Order: sequence, then structure tokens, then C-alpha cells
Amino acid sequence: MKQTVYVDVLVAVNFFITYFLLRAVAGFLTLPVRRGRMAAASAAGGLCSLLILLPELPAPLSVAGKLLMSAGIVLLAFGYGGVRRLIRDAAAFFGVSFAFAGLMLAVWYFFAPQGLVIRNSVVYFNISPLLLILLTAACYFVLSAIGRVTGRRMPRELRCRLVVGCGGRSCACTAQIDTGNTLREPFSNDPVAVVYEGAIGKIVPPPGSRNLRLVPFDTVSGEGVLRAFRPDRLTIYCGGRAVKPPRAYIAVSKTRPGECDALLNPELLQKTSG
Repeated sequence: MKQTVYVDVLVAVNFFITYFLLRAVAGFLTLPVRRGRMAAASAAGGLCSLLILLPELPAPLSVAGKLLMSAGIVLLAFGYGGVRRLIRDAAAFFGVSFAFAGLMLAVWYFFAPQGLVIRNSVVYFNISPLLLILLTAACYFVLSAIGRVTGRRMPRELRCRLVVGCGGRSCACTAQIDTGNTLREPFSNDPVAVVYEGAIGKIVPPPGSRNLRLVPFDTVSGEGVLRAFRPDRLTIYCGGRAVKPPRAYIAVSKTRPGECDALLNPELLQKTSG
């Protein structure tokens, strides 16, 4: 028996499925959520669902296509933070999608519901708009409840203003919250903000200072160490509030780390979020 697939329902259903899969990934990896990006990525997921209209693809080709689509969708949703972070985000999205597809296969196998089609890793439900809205509201409620229980919330604003004081002098620069920045000073285990030397050079303690530390880092491009110091004062202006982390280190980078002058470890904001 042939199943009729309505393209508008197909795209709409997979738009919402993609959105909540992305929300699950964001919650799992503690990634910031931006509505515009999420909407664009969800729309891309909805359009990718048109693959269901093609003949059944060989398993290796289907998996390769899914991986490429996952990379493109997470790029739209969370931006580019380096190859390593892209691989991590895409793998998480692919894993969540794979688990969801497995769940749908189980539903299909045990209950054989009418109007359910799974082909080329794409799921299609022939459901009414009202039921789609109700399911969307239920999913949003569940995700919100999980976020409240786990307490894993990210600041709404990614761009911040950083003011650093040391030795009676201070510097201000633009900063970005970077979930890929998990650096810590190895002895104190305090979180580290990476700041461009050109923006903060005048307050960096001189060589031989007792306040200097070396912080090791590991990226896709290689490993190394950064000079770091504990500031006398540190204030982060983000999302209409001023946060003053009680303990932190500033690592000095010879190159500008992206569009902003500094990359912040998210824990610098979470420690005083209450």
C-alpha cells in the first residue's frame, strides 16, 4: 500500500523535530540558544526532509549525507567555533537524531501507526496541525523542565564587555562567551578567559612576576601554553548585568581569538549567577 506524503506537513513536522533536537543538543552541551539561528537551522532541517521523496539510498550514502546535513545544521544553529567544536556539535546532533530515529522505528515496529513513514533517516507523520501544536507545546514544557532541574542555563547574550584591572591600571575590551573554552589554571582550577595581547598588553605583569602562571591548551591546530595572571579586578557586562567572578585568570594570546578581543569560559558567569 502506497503512503501519500504531503510536502507541507513533511517540512513542518521536520522543522519542529529539528528544533527540539537542537534544543536537546544545546542542553546536553550547554550551548547558547539564539532564536534566529535556531529558526534558520530548523528550516534547513525541514528542507532536508525532502530526501524522503528520493528512492531508498544505500546505508553508507545515507549516513554520509546525514553527517553532512548535521554539520550544516549545527553551523547554522550554533556558529563556527573551530573544527573541533564543529565535530563535537555535529556528532552530538547526529547521535540525538539517530536515537530519535531508533525510537520512531520502535514505535513503527510495535504499533505500526498509520501515516508514519521513515526513509533515508527522515521521519514523516501525517498528523493534524492542532496535534502538531500540542506536541510542540508538550516537548517545549519537557525541555524547559529539564533545564530547570539540571540548572544548565546559558546567558542570553553572547557578546559582552570585559573590564580587567591589575596593578592600578585597567583595560576594557569586547568579549564573547565561548562554550569551547574550558581552560583552567592547573593549580587553582580557576576558569580562564583568553584575551588578545593587543587589547590588554599594558596591564600584563612583566616577566618574572610572581603573579604569572602558564596555562596549557590543546586545540585542533596544536598544543601549547599561554601566559596568565590573576587580575585584581574583573567585571563582565553581559545581558544588562555586571558579573564579578570571585576567582579567575586572564590568559594572554598573541593572536586575536575571533571577532572579539576575548573568549570567556562560561563558568565565569555561572559562578556568580546565584
